[in-house]
Amino acid sequence: FPGSSVHLSLLSSSMNADDLPPQILVHLERSIPWTVYDTRWIPSSVRFVAVGAYARATGTIQVFELQRGELKLVAEHEKKASFKCATFAHSPLEERRPATGDFDGRMSIWDLENPELPVYTVRAHQGIINAIDGCGGLTEHKGPPEIATAGRDGCVRVWDPRQESRPVASLEPDSSAEAGSTSAAKPSAPDCWAVAFGDSYNTEERCVCAGY
Repeated sequence: FPGSSVHLSLLSSSMNADDLPPQILVHLERSIPWTVYDTRWIPSSVRFVAVGAYARATGTIQVFELQRGELKLVAEHEKKASFKCATFAHSPLEERRPATGDFDGRMSIWDLENPELPVYTVRAHQGIINAIDGCGGLTEHKGPPEIATAGRDGCVRVWDPRQESRPVASLEPDSSAEAGSTSAAKPSAPDCWAVAFGDSYNTEERCVCAGY
């Protein structure tokens, strides 16, 4: 969530109908000089990744760790383009490599132990990647590792990191309105703001849900 602080929050819900409504309790807080767009726990660890943008329009990937009641910054990596979203869902537990979507429309996978260059990168969209999700990595025997991206260009694309440059599936916005338009101004496709994998209970079944 955009802002000037990273918050770790615990949502506690009341079990009794007569109790107060659910509350969000802030356990730790740390001020940072950049905008956070997404945070993801590193699987099976006490660390999480935060991605976002500096005011100078560069991006950052920062790794935080819980240490004896404090929030410690353990790694920081500044990149050329601002980051909008991230996921670990495609990555096997032994690798735990995040995939990110940036403001230049590039989807990249990073090795947090050696983050100078991405281990995989592709120009996924024209413009900002608004959302990203993955499947097949953290759960065994649930099909190949795949990553879904949603962009400002209105497209939803599914990527297999084992294949270079081309998506395994691409859902494009309907161009019929543009083709039939007689006005000088071409209608623009609506942003795709959200994307999620689902129904991945075996090696064959897989669905993608997108929001515009």
